[in-house]
Amino acid sequence: MTAEPHIKKYVQLTTEPLEALIENGHGIDFRLDEPAWQDIHNGDIIQFWEDLSGWDKKPASNARRVTVRITDIFRAASFSELMENLPEDFAHGANKGSVIQDLRQWWTSEKEKETGVLGWRVTVI
Repeated sequence: MTAEPHIKKYVQLTTEPLEALIENGHGIDFRLDEPAWQDIHNGDIIQFWEDLSGWDKKPASNARRVTVRITDIFRAASFSELMENLPEDFAHGANKGSVIQDLRQWWTSEKEKETGVLGWRVTVI
């Protein structure tokens, strides 16, 4: 019997990216580079919980959960810069303009430039 992995942090993730992560087994998570993420490093295990409204502060009873390992972390001054500098395999052929447009529903360009941004490459475990 194997021991359960130590989950370093529990992080909200909206339904669409959570479903893509479940379907693909890996993905990219984009965040503002805020103090809450400074203790996350390559190899860490986090668990995403499904944020059903996009603004949930804690998981609903029916929220799905996905446990992942961080395999790469990229930082940049803006999402645009981050997308331009990602290795090709990191972006998995995503349309960079669409990704940035989707991120705009959560964060303004002013906010991203104030904090900087990061991208976590994650693999479901």
